Amino acid sequence: MKLGFVGAGRVGSTSAFTCIMNLDIDTIALVDIAEDIAIGEAMDLAHAASAIDKYPEVVGGSDYSLLKESDVIVVTAGLARKPGMTRLDLATKNAGIIKDIAKRIMENSPESKIIVVTNPMDIMTYIMWKESGKERNEVFGMGNMLDSARLKERLHSAGVDVKKAWIIGEHGDSMFIPWSIAEISGDVDRSDILNQVRFVAAEVIKRKGATVFGPAVSIFRMVKAVVNDTKEEIPTSVVLQGEYGISDVAVGVPAILGKNGIEKVVEYELEEEEIKALKNSANILKERLKELGY
Repeated sequence: MKLGFVGAGRVGSTSAFTCIMNLDIDTIALVDIAEDIAIGEAMDLAHAASAIDKYPEVVGGSDYSLLKESDVIVVTAGLARKPGMTRLDLATKNAGIIKDIAKRIMENSPESKIIVVTNPMDIMTYIMWKESGKERNEVFGMGNMLDSARLKERLHSAGVDVKKAWIIGEHGDSMFIPWSIAEISGDVDRSDILNQVRFVAAEVIKRKGATVFGPAVSIFRMVKAVVNDTKEEIPTSVVLQGEYGISDVAVGVPAILGKNGIEKVVEYELEEEEIKALKNSANILKERLKELGY
């Protein structure tokens, strides 16, 4: 198995580390415009692996040919969100970066599944899909997986037992909780919990500069579902083609992940207000895509 990472910064390198620690990997390739960082991270990761008697080939550099024959490529490259910025503020600058990355991936490893992490993630997922020309099952985004992890942590802190609880919609301010499909035990102020989840990333960024560990483990969970063909149901940013009455935009919905990437979009019988919230997210994202020329 080979994993590729475009972006060797804190999220990309920590995601690669998490995958090395938890999966049987033959090769990991880190590609970054800052070549020395990619090479240095590759060396460090190889040392970490050997400490637990794992010896994958770990390579790094600025040449996209390093990604050849990757099973999955994780894209974290792009300008980072800074304090006071929303994910949508990043759209214009990161759109150009993603367009270039899509072209280079298709030139070097067109068969790879692509997981997009770069913010604003739903918009970048759509642009990656559009510019790569790949099938929609092969390009999907990590956002609601992380949002849902934050939701579960907040619910647990409030004394609620959680079997299933997800965030869906935009990986941004219009995200929401479909309580009709949640499986929890205990009472909680639902509006307060949602507000906590919506704004907790900004709080982490204010205090330490970036969210790193949460994204890294969420990325690992999605990579694992694909490479191990677990058929796990995960809230994922997917280009919808009529599901939930929405088309031609990437937005977070429950999906089955396996060896083909998106195996299936799971359509639940959501309540009317939940459908409205999902369509609201889709419309917000469509407006920004239109501004970007899509």
